[in-house]
Amino acid sequence: MTISVRNFGQVDGEDVKLYTIENSHKTKISVMSYAATWQNFEVVEDGVTHSLIAHYDDVNDYVDNPYQVGKTVGRVAGRIGNAKFSIGNKEFHLSANEGDNLLHGGVKGIQTHNFVGTVDEKNNSVTFSTTMRSSDDEFPGDLELQITYSLSKNDEVTIEYQGKSNADTLFNPTCHVYFNVCDDTSNVMEQKLQINADEFLAIYGDKVPTGRKLPMTTGYDFRTPKTIGKGLSDLKEENQKVEFDDCYVTGNSKTPVASVSGDGRKVELYSDRNGMVIFTANPNDAEKADKREYNSLAMELQTLPDAINHKDFGDIILPANKEITYTNKYKYVR
Repeated sequence: MTISVRNFGQVDGEDVKLYTIENSHKTKISVMSYAATWQNFEVVEDGVTHSLIAHYDDVNDYVDNPYQVGKTVGRVAGRIGNAKFSIGNKEFHLSANEGDNLLHGGVKGIQTHNFVGTVDEKNNSVTFSTTMRSSDDEFPGDLELQITYSLSKNDEVTIEYQGKSNADTLFNPTCHVYFNVCDDTSNVMEQKLQINADEFLAIYGDKVPTGRKLPMTTGYDFRTPKTIGKGLSDLKEENQKVEFDDCYVTGNSKTPVASVSGDGRKVELYSDRNGMVIFTANPNDAEKADKREYNSLAMELQTLPDAINHKDFGDIILPANKEITYTNKYKYVR
């Protein structure tokens, strides 16, 4: 195992560092201090290198990118309806950044921070650290945040999110990573998707959950693997929708909550939280995105979105001075 580091440009006058962890299979992950971003995931098969996730090779392409490619987002991933919530008897109103709602923690969320990175060669990991100040992002409490990326000898990527706050707050971050494991990374239609979920969330037109969990219907059903193209075709036939931007109730289990596969390779996803948002997109080409020509699929492992406003969605309250760690895992299967 080796870990290397190099400069990856600057954001707001601060140096951005790119760390690369490589194992004996020549599998590599690259992670960036800006937004604690998962910049690349590369595997070598028969001497040929394949990138499994959407990424950019210029830091400037990550700045102000609406797709949040590979970034850590939060404090709370996804939407908070009407940008308000209550902890105990106290109600909090934050500044909306998507219509009336709060998306991915707002305009000064995790994804805007340039973290301090620390290498741990013994554990084949890099830890990014920052402080989320209440005076900046309006959430209660100053949050000490550590995000650790590690790569195992068995090609498993682990991301740990560790938070501790000096006041009761909310904590539900995730990695906004986009997958396309196929040889053709310009088109995601042939990538197969499997999701271990019997329910998905009903949403309003602004994509905020209504609070209802719906039984699986054909358009959303990936319990048996099928291609993204087939899923979109089923979805359009069922309700005329032309994209996925939906959350599945996955539960938390030691078995994979989902997997993507194609051209003989596969990535399995594991989570200790109860939800996964999928989003069909083309972060690299706005014109193709407008034409619904998708090149990748976002897969965001998290507690169900807007959980603070729905009692059976999961607990995302981080009590004052208590440390909580969440874990996402992604295993490349040869």
